[in-house]
Amino acid sequence: MKYAISNWIYGSEPLSKSIERLIRYDYDGIEIKGTPEEYDLNQVKDLLSTTKLKVSSVCGMWPWDANNHMNSHDLANPDPKVRDHALEYVERCLEFGNSLGAKCMVVVVGGCGKTMQLHEKEWEYGVENVKKAAKKARDTGVTIAIEPINRYELFLMNNVEQGLRFVQEVNAESVKLMLDTFHMNIEEADLPAAIRKASSSLVHLHVADSNRQSVGRGHIDFKGIMRSLKEIEFSGYLAMEPLPPTSANVYDLSQLNPHLLDQYAEECIAQLRFFEKTI
Repeated sequence: MKYAISNWIYGSEPLSKSIERLIRYDYDGIEIKGTPEEYDLNQVKDLLSTTKLKVSSVCGMWPWDANNHMNSHDLANPDPKVRDHALEYVERCLEFGNSLGAKCMVVVVGGCGKTMQLHEKEWEYGVENVKKAAKKARDTGVTIAIEPINRYELFLMNNVEQGLRFVQEVNAESVKLMLDTFHMNIEEADLPAAIRKASSSLVHLHVADSNRQSVGRGHIDFKGIMRSLKEIEFSGYLAMEPLPPTSANVYDLSQLNPHLLDQYAEECIAQLRFFEKTI
């Protein structure tokens, strides 16, 4: 298995410090936050050049603003201007990922926090727009990894069955499926079975326990998950996405405890490597 961490969970922490943490705990890669404008591309390459770390993926950011849809990244919005805005964002991130050698880009169709349907054709709009994005994905060599999100954060696509149906309707080699253990814990009756159902369509996995903390702090059966990944011969990255508890909103990462950041990074990879050896 290959292990990475999604660096968006570290808030405004300098990338150099995040990379130092990943090296310390012997990670294989880093998932870069999908905000190309925040990075100096040459600086990122320089930071990685002296390490074994690879850029596993680009983690798209999918804000939902109910008051101003143009502030959202909503590939399925009824307004074609909003959809075009989201498509342009995806294309920028795919180019960014290509420059860094990323294997895939995490794409949520809709917007995180968009729990109410705006139009009966949003699924169709999403399929149509991702088909357009698939062309750029093919040209850049960065696979689009469609991520189902739990029903409390997104209405459109919540589980592996819906994710597979969406990918099949897009019908492009450059569009595959990814899953997230935190969201799966809410939506799937059997997480290892869901992974087996995804099978060869699964190209990426986000990892956090049932409480969105590090592996072992909740009740998810990670040994079963690791066994199912082995059964389907999964070759992608397991990208850690635990969020240490804060006194602020879960997405306000300015008050994170530095000790917990290290502890969670160490716990995740130690637990998963242990299960990998024992299955």
